[in-house]
Amino acid sequence: MSCAGVVLCGGRSSRMGRPKALLPWRGVTLVETVTNVLRQAVDEVVVVTSGEFALPHLNATVVRDREPRLGPLGGIRDGLHAIRSDLAFVASTDAPFLSASFVRAMLAFGRPAACDVDGHVQTLCAVYERGHAELSDSLIRQGRMRPLFLLEHSGFRRVSADEVPDVKSIRGFNTPAAYLAALGEAPDARTATLEFVGNARQRTGASRIDVPVGTLGDILRRHGPDDIVQEDGEIGSHYLVSLNGCDFVRDPGIPIGPGDCVILMDRAVGG
Repeated sequence: MSCAGVVLCGGRSSRMGRPKALLPWRGVTLVETVTNVLRQAVDEVVVVTSGEFALPHLNATVVRDREPRLGPLGGIRDGLHAIRSDLAFVASTDAPFLSASFVRAMLAFGRPAACDVDGHVQTLCAVYERGHAELSDSLIRQGRMRPLFLLEHSGFRRVSADEVPDVKSIRGFNTPAAYLAALGEAPDARTATLEFVGNARQRTGASRIDVPVGTLGDILRRHGPDDIVQEDGEIGSHYLVSLNGCDFVRDPGIPIGPGDCVILMDRAVGG
């Protein structure tokens, strides 16, 4: 029986403040991490994305959500429609501890399967059947949007934690605090870069420094100009902040991970 991997990375990551798929993890992004792990265990990998952000080059087939904002079940449906294999291990993009051994063990049951840990079925780290793609269409039309409904209709196997290796594979994170805490368990360097342009460079006397990872607000408060973070915790309107030279950001709560580059400039420079 051939097997596939499906990675879901179409979510808006509203609690994280930036796309989880693009968060740095062990020298690459999270979506690259999960895709690379799946590649060790399956015959094909499909990444389902909403198209709201640009993904890095992936060793996978990338498909777009047919109906964005339907949630995980919509992504599972589109992934099942896109694969050729009989079974698919479906993982969310925030699965930094996923291991190939766990994926192989779950697929070895040869049927839809999900871990039941402390009474919670891990639907986004589970095995689904390609043949149930149409069933997911039906559930969506009925407004039954929980992936658990698809597993239940598939007669899935509940897997206990002691039946599979590396059960911490099910761990993910939804908040900046959880992501930054998980970084403490990663072996890579835990520093980001802070660059200063224009008045910010004059005020700090520096052009580029390495800083510990943390939230954007904490980094700017500790290493930026005195007036960068206002009393209300917001970033001063006379400054612009760019993340990795791509997006301008203003949310002081977003996490800055290893290898990220924060560029701070006064608004006159940034236009």
